[in-house]
Amino acid sequence: MRPWKLVIAGGALLVGGCQLVAGVRTDAELNQEGSGGQGCSVPSDCPGGVCQDGVCKPAEATCVLDLDPFDILTSEDLGGHEVDASSLVLASGPGRVFVSVIDKAASRLVIGTVHELRDPVGSKADFPLADGAAFVTGRESGGQVTLLGRMGSDIGQLVFPTTAGGVSPEGTFQRFPALAPECSSPSVAASMAFARAGDEIFYAATCEAPGGSTRSLVVGGSAAPAPTLVAQGPRTDASLNVRFYTVTSGRHLLLLDDGATGEAFFRTGAAAADLGVARQIQFSPSPEEVESFFGAFPLPEGDGVTLLIAHIVPPPRLAVSAEVGVVRDFSSLAEVPPPGFTPVFELQNVSQYNPPGPPMSDGENVYVTLVPHPGKTVNLGWFTRTGESLLPQEHVFSLPDGSSAQILGSTVAQLGTKLLVAWIEQHDGATSVRGQRLICTL
Repeated sequence: MRPWKLVIAGGALLVGGCQLVAGVRTDAELNQEGSGGQGCSVPSDCPGGVCQDGVCKPAEATCVLDLDPFDILTSEDLGGHEVDASSLVLASGPGRVFVSVIDKAASRLVIGTVHELRDPVGSKADFPLADGAAFVTGRESGGQVTLLGRMGSDIGQLVFPTTAGGVSPEGTFQRFPALAPECSSPSVAASMAFARAGDEIFYAATCEAPGGSTRSLVVGGSAAPAPTLVAQGPRTDASLNVRFYTVTSGRHLLLLDDGATGEAFFRTGAAAADLGVARQIQFSPSPEEVESFFGAFPLPEGDGVTLLIAHIVPPPRLAVSAEVGVVRDFSSLAEVPPPGFTPVFELQNVSQYNPPGPPMSDGENVYVTLVPHPGKTVNLGWFTRTGESLLPQEHVFSLPDGSSAQILGSTVAQLGTKLLVAWIEQHDGATSVRGQRLICTL
């Protein structure tokens, strides 16, 4: 048997060696039975295909390269410095994507533009940052690109006007109203999540002081006169560590977990003041088995979310399953196990780990990029919001044989009718951000 590589990084999962994404083994053939296929009940029953109407069928999705890989931000753009690999954020807009990273050595954010058509790379800009700045998501809308996060202790949005060529250098940071005392210096938001409802932006922040023993969960927004303190507790309390935030049909949903404890929780209510009660999510009543979130996306219908959860059995009987479910009744998450989830893949005897990129969803499909060990290639996986695999580990990019360069991280975004896969490449201490346009069809 080949060695398996499993990723549990930031709550996300990747399997390498013989890679599994959405129940697909890349070196396996679909087991056909006559003109039909083998019977199935879950996607993992169909290696190399999809489970439709109880029968395994070949996956017909394809992704082809639109052009050769290209530089988005060169080493010269980044001043020859190393960058924070976790700071790579893609912000999609009509026919283009804005790609940003944080140059920690120069305390600045550098942002570039990738176009859907013609020459891929557009204009670039940078913005000076306060120490400890972090941004977690972004998008283009209304003639500006917005990155959501924090500058120092202040939570808000970094806004750049856009031009026909891409991004303007005239960026401004717009602080959200009334920073909570619990998030004021010396405390900062150690983790953040953002949600949109119409024109309003909501945020949830887990705030703590460096070296402190407590943490606070705070919810606020761009239109809120003052943030709401949801709960406080010890720094080890996983129910205070926010990972994802959605607002659908007037219902707020906070998803919280902590890799140190292996516990996952949710909080839900009609308003911030209703989020005080945390309820645990468990796929097994065994206290030894744990859960971790690795994605949450509002449904295009606006009445629920697609939720991605990892269920982990710790050593010595190490086993992992990735569960995908469409959730409309948030209270059902308290059932053990919560109903409506499909195992995307299941693994046992896992021995190695490697970090993936964060998933992206267009409402119907979920995409995830993967950098298998030893960090020389970038792959792409694609499955539906209900867990049916459409494309196994599609190879996107490899470093040349013998190269000493390393790929530090990757992610994916919608680029008009295409996809953009972007990754951070490091060679001899110098860093660049590179990308690949893909045309993906069913």
